[in-house]
Amino acid sequence: MGNLKVCVIIAGGDVTGKIEIPENAIVICADCGYRHALERGIKPDVLIGDFDSYTEPLPEQCTILKHPVEKDETDTMLAVDYGKEQGCQMFNIYGVFGGERIDHSIANIQLLHHMYGMQLNAVLYHGNTIMSVQSPEMGVGMYPYYEGSFSLFALTDTCEGVTIRGTKYTAENITLKNSFPLGVSNHIVDEFAEVEIKSGLLLVVQVRGV
Repeated sequence: MGNLKVCVIIAGGDVTGKIEIPENAIVICADCGYRHALERGIKPDVLIGDFDSYTEPLPEQCTILKHPVEKDETDTMLAVDYGKEQGCQMFNIYGVFGGERIDHSIANIQLLHHMYGMQLNAVLYHGNTIMSVQSPEMGVGMYPYYEGSFSLFALTDTCEGVTIRGTKYTAENITLKNSFPLGVSNHIVDEFAEVEIKSGLLLVVQVRGV
């Protein structure tokens, strides 16, 4: 994925720690995600949203795309759509969880699934937590060792042929269902955890330091 054009989206949820901006990445702030950028001295290329949460003066040195409050897309989804229009294929998204709006947190997990359907690569960042998806066409997923929990969830109704190696709890050719959290709270014990899936879509959740 090293040659993919990268988009960094900063949404309005909680952001703890540093926001990494790869070289030549497009930086988009979704609504009040601009506050997180200001706090960290990050200059976005684009501000997008309905700006119902950010009511302070908007900067003049970047593109501002204002949308109506009543719309089908969340501000984060609007940012994804814009990034795709600019040719981005890899999305690092911050500020997607926390606050009082748990509905937005759920929407952002669904967003990962939606972006997979758009043939986009995406990672959600929240403090020590990293979320991504894995599909059959990705082959064997290799996840480097770290101290913390390593969990797998079925985003589709079922995930068939799931094989997990290099972890405390291994599995061969099992089925994970989205109605039962069988894959929660595993731990990587080898240099890499190896994950393979034959059908369905997995949500991979890495929580470091716990």
